[in-house]
Amino acid sequence: MSIIILIKRIVLLILLIFNTALICCQTTWTNPIIKQGYLGSPLVETSPFVFNNRLYLMENNQRFWDVPGARPGDLFHEDEVRIRDVESNEIVSVALRNHAFATLLVLEGRVYLFAGNYGKDKPWRQITEISMTSSTNLKNWTEPVTVLRATQNEYFFNTAVCRAKDKFVLLYETNDTRWKPFTFRYVESSDLKQWKEIPGALYGQDKYVGGPALYYEGGWYYTLYLESLGNSYETRITRSADLRHWEDAPSGRAFVTFDPAHKNIPLIKPDISESNASDAELCYFEGKTIIYFTGSDQTTAGDLQWATYEGTPAQLFEYFFRP
Repeated sequence: MSIIILIKRIVLLILLIFNTALICCQTTWTNPIIKQGYLGSPLVETSPFVFNNRLYLMENNQRFWDVPGARPGDLFHEDEVRIRDVESNEIVSVALRNHAFATLLVLEGRVYLFAGNYGKDKPWRQITEISMTSSTNLKNWTEPVTVLRATQNEYFFNTAVCRAKDKFVLLYETNDTRWKPFTFRYVESSDLKQWKEIPGALYGQDKYVGGPALYYEGGWYYTLYLESLGNSYETRITRSADLRHWEDAPSGRAFVTFDPAHKNIPLIKPDISESNASDAELCYFEGKTIIYFTGSDQTTAGDLQWATYEGTPAQLFEYFFRP
């Protein structure tokens, strides 16, 4: 073997070793979301949003949390959807009562709020109508109107809404027995009032999902959803270009997950560990993505938390799908 061939083989071997090491380094993935702390609140479904350059939080408040000794489902006709000014920590208004599972959309100086209507003389969480109300000042809200009715074989649970390129899309959880409970169904509208089914637009038919959020960025519909790990839960992310074919983020890339070392959770026994990280929602405010989600153990109440990402929601979502 000539010295030139030997040198070439040695160089190729060195390059191979270097490239292998580089690939190993590149496969290390870290979550860019930074948890900022616990807020000491039992709230579960919340939505941060920006209106007139201020940060607000829409809260789904279950009345039984405020009444000592009350149990889940008690006093549900007194449940409220309310708006909180984050900086002052004051409640600005109560947009709806006797409603739950609310979501919202900010559009051209108006806030549109959608929520499940409990109605009258029906058991807890047998919701068959979604109401819409809106406001231009977060204090005065229009009379709620019914914009979507359930089919004969389902009830409504959590909802989410977004504006896409040429339409609006609303997601709702269904208990239709054709799929696993709480499969996500997607409907579309051109005016936020008349909604129609998108054929084949489903997610979660073959596994447990819940606590959704929906966003449209760069031609992708991103859905945040709750993944069951057996006795615990974490929020993950999936995306689709057509709401029919879905691409989950690679395994091991939870959007937010729980901290089993955390205890002393609102409204449950102090020795119970956190085993849940659900109902994550976000908005962009002052150069950061602001994220709210809840903890606890999926029983009595939540444990509201917040986190941040140094960038836009589009950058954050894309990060979870990088090779």
